[in-house]
Amino acid sequence: MRKLVFLLAWCPWLASAATDVADPYARFQSQDDYNESLDVPWVEIETHVQKEPDKKALIELENQNLPPGMRLFADLEHLVLDLRDHVSRLWLVVRSARGAENTTFEGYRCATGEYKVYAYYNSRRSKPLRVVNLPRWRVVRPRSWRAELARETLCSGTSPRNPDSVRLRPQPDAADYQSPYE
Repeated sequence: MRKLVFLLAWCPWLASAATDVADPYARFQSQDDYNESLDVPWVEIETHVQKEPDKKALIELENQNLPPGMRLFADLEHLVLDLRDHVSRLWLVVRSARGAENTTFEGYRCATGEYKVYAYYNSRRSKPLRVVNLPRWRVVRPRSWRAELARETLCSGTSPRNPDSVRLRPQPDAADYQSPYE
């Protein structure tokens, strides 16, 4: 024991090596300028569901990841991007070849690759609009139709696209439209 105390007293580098074993990150603590207390956590703003999708404003979007016979429509005219939380919100309609529809009001968060369903709409019900009580964020699965929608229409990497540029993007029925898959 006396030899250890003697070595630590006369060899300071040995003492610092002994503390590194206990805390391998101790040598970086004095160099770290990062202060977690200054982080502002992301907070989603309160979302107000629009009345219903505007059927006249629905635009068909090309989407290769939909099941065969299904088509995707979006109300891009009423697409909203709130700069306080950077979430793009819009009405989407997935329609089958026989005319069955699934209509949802959804939000997309490009920074995290997540989406949230805020409401469902079905004109055949007595109460057509059903707002989700506790909507939750879900991860957009890779190679899904939502992933393609986010990548090709709503997001530019991890940043949301400006709604005006989304509205102006060429549509599949436009003469100058070039599919990214051809």
